Amino acid sequence: MANLEQNLERINEELKRIIPKANNPKIALATIKQIKKELRKISTQIKSQENKLELKLITILKNAKKDSFTREDLYDLFPGSSKKEIIKILNKLIRQGRINRIGWGIYSLQTSSIRAIVKLSPEIENMQRILLDKGINFLITGLDILLEYVNLIPKRISHLIYVAKGSGEYVTDLLEQKNKMCILNPNRTEVRNLFSHYGEDIVIIREVGETSIEYHKQGIASIEKAIVDLYFETTRKRIPFETSELANILQNVLRKTKIDYTMLLRAASRRNMQGEFIRILTELQINIPLKEIEEEDLPKAEKVINFFR
Repeated sequence: MANLEQNLERINEELKRIIPKANNPKIALATIKQIKKELRKISTQIKSQENKLELKLITILKNAKKDSFTREDLYDLFPGSSKKEIIKILNKLIRQGRINRIGWGIYSLQTSSIRAIVKLSPEIENMQRILLDKGINFLITGLDILLEYVNLIPKRISHLIYVAKGSGEYVTDLLEQKNKMCILNPNRTEVRNLFSHYGEDIVIIREVGETSIEYHKQGIASIEKAIVDLYFETTRKRIPFETSELANILQNVLRKTKIDYTMLLRAASRRNMQGEFIRILTELQINIPLKEIEEEDLPKAEKVINFFR
């Protein structure tokens, strides 16, 4: 670093010297060429130092054998480097795919996981278009977002749509006009009864508060939000969905795909289920920096965990 400062000081002196001789083109041109040469040398030195810091950072993290780390961890590991330098190197390694951002300010060296796959059925895409065209505040969530991770695809699906309070009847009428079988704010028994008398998929519409319609793009829930909603609907017995299949989905998604764990836990916290998801992540050996939580009895989470393989 001292050498870089000396080189920059030398360039500064050259610039001071060239200004009085600006009326002599030959001297000015020769000086400018020399300055360009020095700048190229400085650029090379900076890149070399960055490469050394990158290698050192990766090596230290690998030796530490930590599943995840924060920016503060890096600041502690490299007290001789500025925060600005560390953040620059960190962002570069993320762009190169050598480090994975798994949450807000949380990172991991485990970059083998792939992006989540969401393939919507033509039926769901059609419902999305209808609701978008009418300006409805809605969220398509649950199983429709997670079908790629189901081991046994059910013969019939309960499509789950959350809408703002007060708009449920309008949305139900709107979709029924398009020949969709809809049921508004049903309990589990009502859904089961409908399944026993109707042979096609059904659309469950639930009226929720505005804050429950979040983490989505054009009404399609993020993978994290869909996980939380399906878990809630299943474990709270609001829809007839097998706990064993829920466990399979959790394993397939959480172990194999890139997940924003901060978003996942934030969405779970909205439903007072953060402790349950921390327990599930711990069981799957997904260790991320978390605040200490009190030990508590979590029977719903344990029931799902019992199906983990």
